[in-house]
Amino acid sequence: MPTTTTTDLHTGGCLCGAVRFSVSGEPTGGNHCHCGMCRKDSGSGVSTFVTFPTVNLKWDAKPAEFESSPNRFRGFCPKCGSSVTWRHGDYPDFLDFRLGSFDDPTPFKAKKHLWMSTALPSFAGIDPGIEHVDQSS
Repeated sequence: MPTTTTTDLHTGGCLCGAVRFSVSGEPTGGNHCHCGMCRKDSGSGVSTFVTFPTVNLKWDAKPAEFESSPNRFRGFCPKCGSSVTWRHGDYPDFLDFRLGSFDDPTPFKAKKHLWMSTALPSFAGIDPGIEHVDQSS
């Protein structure tokens, strides 16, 4: 009798529900980004992302995208404006999801702080137990 393996299914979407996704398996990364663009996009002192391979992704409805800098794209709901994703155009096999876009964000843990040179110490919640990177691409 063959053995079956179950993988965790993670679901999420935007505030109004017009953009929905499901992604399976374990994330390949999780980062707190302190860059100014992520702060503007999220309206927060730090922005947290969870990275998954796109092969494990299914969209019920896709976000619109904005090219915030060359070959860097931010996905958002065209109806409510919620920020949902970030992607680097040179790496189409991976997609970063905003932690807050998951229906249940509790399984995920950050692995890095990015853009530490621009971090706001009073708001960053900087975890000394994970890797700190001064800048990121």
